[in-house]
Amino acid sequence: MEADSRPPFRVLLRMEIHPGRRQEFERTWRQVATGIAREPANRGQSLVRSAEDENVYYVLTDWADEPSFRAFELSEAHVENRRRLQPFRRGGEMVVTETVFDVPPASVADVSQAAASGADTTASAPAEPLAFIGLGNMGGGMAHRLLDAGCALTVHNRTAAKAAPLAEAGATVAASPAEAARGRSVVLLSLADEVAVEEVLFGQVAEVLAPGAVVIDTSTVSPAYARACARRLARLGLRRVEACVVGNPFQAREGKLRVYTSGDEADIARVADILDTLGAQVVHLGAPGTAATLKLIFNLLLGAQVASLAEAVAYGVAAGLDRDRLLTSVAESGFSSVVLRFRAELMRKGSYEPAFFRSTLMEKDLRLALGDAAVAGVPLPVLESVRERFADVGAAGDGDKDASVLLEHTVGGGRTGAAS
Repeated sequence: MEADSRPPFRVLLRMEIHPGRRQEFERTWRQVATGIAREPANRGQSLVRSAEDENVYYVLTDWADEPSFRAFELSEAHVENRRRLQPFRRGGEMVVTETVFDVPPASVADVSQAAASGADTTASAPAEPLAFIGLGNMGGGMAHRLLDAGCALTVHNRTAAKAAPLAEAGATVAASPAEAARGRSVVLLSLADEVAVEEVLFGQVAEVLAPGAVVIDTSTVSPAYARACARRLARLGLRRVEACVVGNPFQAREGKLRVYTSGDEADIARVADILDTLGAQVVHLGAPGTAATLKLIFNLLLGAQVASLAEAVAYGVAAGLDRDRLLTSVAESGFSSVVLRFRAELMRKGSYEPAFFRSTLMEKDLRLALGDAAVAGVPLPVLESVRERFADVGAAGDGDKDASVLLEHTVGGGRTGAAS
């Protein structure tokens, strides 16, 4: 057999885990494996458990070739995966192998014969139809991702035009949230604020869902409201999975979001396939409200970075620096971050529409975080001033533009007319 016709390079890992950690380990491994599966050179993974010792597992991972695997071994993603699995690991060893022969089972011939006779031998898409309500930048991206994965999807959006691309991709478009959700066992929400969640979820959707249905809510709301939603749905015999997503619309479309969940672990396990489809990483945080808290913390940091960048550029321009050169220098410096580079490029181009994250939503999330922090007795005076800046952007008529437009409201004589 010639080298280039051989099966993939295979890595075998034997893992002994601490007793009593089986379920948690298996769930974490699946999350890790979902991320590895997106590596271009990965050719598949399997997790098998010993029939003689339930605390012994074997991981089989296939790669296109050894150099691809060795490169992955040195990546930050691999270091993070090891960090996540380390708490479960008691011992084990890794062996790298080269497959000499790979003999298919005789049943393959039977399958081929069935296909020749016209029988349907293709893998089926997820059987359970889903509803998705709220097709903004993030919601639309997530809905497309589910369609690409083969999910049967019924969608609704208040602005009907946003559903058109999904209809072209195969989704069924419903005229109302109630029509989309009627009889469904799983519905996903991606709505702008608590008012929208209240109107859609409790005004139309909850009463028409199948008994025991799961609501996967990706909307950014306050932790208090998240907890109240979970209690109210439980009284109706429904379940809520809090699924706060971090990323941008491109990552949503590609299934590369980070998904932070909270709620009952059994409910999250029930919809794990859906969450894994949406996210490169799915992390469970705990009780209702915890994911909402973390999401607001992320957005506090985002708002502060955008505001500080805008003020720094305003200072630099006033001191005589070229605006574009300054933004490029900041983006390329050690003081930058993925988020800062992304926003700096939007500022450099003056490209604020369509918005990746609207200024009005930024102000809303800052306001929610400040309110929750106040209840906890934690004053956030710096971030209150940031919230006021974004409130001013909205009052000036730029609320639907990306949060990066704050620069134009900060730099004297800025390109106010270019922000579109």
